[in-house]
Amino acid sequence: MLLLNLDKASRVPFYRQICERVVQLVDEGALAPGDRLPPTRSLAATLGVHRSTVLSAYAELWALGYLESRSGSYSTVRRRAPPLAAREVSGDAAPAATAPAAVRWEAIVTPAARRARDDAVRLKEERGARDGLIDFARLAADPDLAPHEELRRSLKAALVRRGGELLDYGDPRGYLPLREALARRMRAHGIAVSADEVVITNGAQQGLDLVARVLARPGDGVVLESPTYSLALSLFRLHGLTARTIPMRPDGMDLDVLAKVLARRRPALVYTVPNFHNPTGITTSQAHRERLLALCETHRVPLVEDGFEEEMKYFGKAVLPIKSMDARGSVLYLGTFSKVVFPGLRVGWIAAPRACVEHLVAVQRFSSLAGNTLAQAAAAQFCSSGAYEAYLRRVHRVYRKRMQTMLQSLRDALPAGVEWTRPAGGYTLWLRLPASKPDERTLVERCLRAGVKVVPGSQFFPRPPDLPHLRLSIACVTEGEIVEGCARLARALAAKSGA
Repeated sequence: MLLLNLDKASRVPFYRQICERVVQLVDEGALAPGDRLPPTRSLAATLGVHRSTVLSAYAELWALGYLESRSGSYSTVRRRAPPLAAREVSGDAAPAATAPAAVRWEAIVTPAARRARDDAVRLKEERGARDGLIDFARLAADPDLAPHEELRRSLKAALVRRGGELLDYGDPRGYLPLREALARRMRAHGIAVSADEVVITNGAQQGLDLVARVLARPGDGVVLESPTYSLALSLFRLHGLTARTIPMRPDGMDLDVLAKVLARRRPALVYTVPNFHNPTGITTSQAHRERLLALCETHRVPLVEDGFEEEMKYFGKAVLPIKSMDARGSVLYLGTFSKVVFPGLRVGWIAAPRACVEHLVAVQRFSSLAGNTLAQAAAAQFCSSGAYEAYLRRVHRVYRKRMQTMLQSLRDALPAGVEWTRPAGGYTLWLRLPASKPDERTLVERCLRAGVKVVPGSQFFPRPPDLPHLRLSIACVTEGEIVEGCARLARALAAKSGA
């Protein structure tokens, strides 16, 4: 006979108490493998509960692997290995500590995955923070400026209007009202596209991943600026692509060098960040953009234009995107809300020729089914309500002052011989240091000891540069922090070796 004590005052259901008590008896050895459990009817009578309660308990025991049960026969005890959490609670060592792993993961993962892991570890280390540290490294919209209330209203309005539709699988092309809203915004920027030429992505990074999947094969070359966006380098390495880098001049990618590269061998694509370039902050001129597009058209090479901060211009006249001149369908434009307003919402887009859109949507369908329709609907409502324009006007004032403060503070604080860019918008500035300065690793460590966090320039090159560089960002620092951070940076740069 199986004697179990049920606590009728407990909030734990009876079937659950029966299940837990049997598991305890098996684990303690009081019930051995092969022992028969009472029939459900007799155990129910003994415990004074309904038979369905015992049936539920036996079903749970079977699901947990503690019971063997066949129709028309007795239920018998089965001993199973306790879950890992139970071993840890009981003080037993985890399997990895007592036995070799069944799968040698480090031996079987691809070289590309190992390189990606190394890049991810490095980025994780760079994102660490501590109290009192002034962070010139973070490149994301300032959460203190985020329009939380406006987004909440947009999300609520989207749910009220569309309800359950937003909780179902969405269109792999993206939520139609958002594609329509983005097409309208891009037409205002001179880009003549329709909603059918827009694909919504999980941020611009996934957009670049889709483009690489569609256009490039392992071993292909891709042309990049040098320096360039560090995660683009990591992504292309992950796809097994070869980076062919073009030096950056003060006015942008060196197009004379590009012309020679394109004449020798056709790459899978040319990737460029023409506005507020990451990391340098450079914005290219209309003439530069026209020649870059003409070179790509002549050699029939797709041009991928990363417009991640397109709308964050603070000074001077705006230069229209390269995509605005794309009469022959050579340009794929990447956009995102992440760097401007919603990093966590993960909504970006690709504007591309129709023939390319079909392939992008197919790859999107089979790799992720569809995007986050609820987030896309909230973004669409945020744009159509006028909240996005109001937000942009507000943050432009803030970031214009931050950039002005940064440029003035660098002039006031930094020692002679240090050079930096003067961006017309965006978040980043690029420092080039004299050859006499220590290596970047030493400089970054000195900066941390001085209480300011910067990004080493080497991560934006596929190979180590000749001179040390640093990238600074105004994204998440106040004007007061900028002034103090530049003073700390100056002290770090002026420190003697070993300090």
